[in-house]
Amino acid sequence: MRQPLGQHFLHDYKVAKTILAAAELKPTETALEIGPGKGVLTETLAGRVHRLVAIELDAALAEKLKVRFAAKPSVEIVHLDFLKADLNSLFSPATPPVKVLGNLPYSITSPIFEKLMAWSGWETGVFLIQREVAQRIAAPPGSRTYGILTLAVQLFASAEIILQVPPGAFAPPPKVFSTVLRLRRKKCLLLAPEETSNFFDLVHGAFAHRRKTIANSLAFFSGIERASLADWLSRHKISPGARAETISLEEYAQLAGAWSIFRREMNLT
Repeated sequence: MRQPLGQHFLHDYKVAKTILAAAELKPTETALEIGPGKGVLTETLAGRVHRLVAIELDAALAEKLKVRFAAKPSVEIVHLDFLKADLNSLFSPATPPVKVLGNLPYSITSPIFEKLMAWSGWETGVFLIQREVAQRIAAPPGSRTYGILTLAVQLFASAEIILQVPPGAFAPPPKVFSTVLRLRRKKCLLLAPEETSNFFDLVHGAFAHRRKTIANSLAFFSGIERASLADWLSRHKISPGARAETISLEEYAQLAGAWSIFRREMNLT
């Protein structure tokens, strides 16, 4: 029977061991588990790190976990919606970078990553997510799955697919395959924080009409004449006839600041 919040609980301990191994945990480290559920990962995590914070939305599951780990002061079970959690209050600035793990609900994977990417307190993340989403996140330029989600994650982290997981590893089994995905936060980001909004404005414009060329898509998105856009792209060594999915993360990052200036100039004329 499908659970009220749409959870698919991992019960394959071999997959759990793979997730934990991929996180490369050390006894001195702090870990954050998103959606511990019935505690398959939590049990082993608790014995591998100095401190574990596990955030669970389901009230009944959170209560059971609190009872189960009551004798382990290093484990903190928090009944809370991760998307509403103040991570800076849960982890002080003095806390070393956190390792993040989780079997993520399919329906809110993207919002979870959006929140996590904006937080500078994490170092490595290992997640069990829907296979198609993992493929989109890890996609290289030119791939059919390369898009906004790819760039939104890869701007902040490198992505690596670790393991494909069949539906039978869960109870109840989902209708799709899953993937263990490892993210490593980049130490040197391509953009300053104040340029991030310009980057995403450009990326959303480029992919607004995926089947069109980047010049046409940006023209429809921004209302700027295609000829002006084509000239601007050419000056920045991007072919106006290129498709959005063929342009690399580095190229989008280089264009971000210039795009903001260009849009302001066009709106003033």
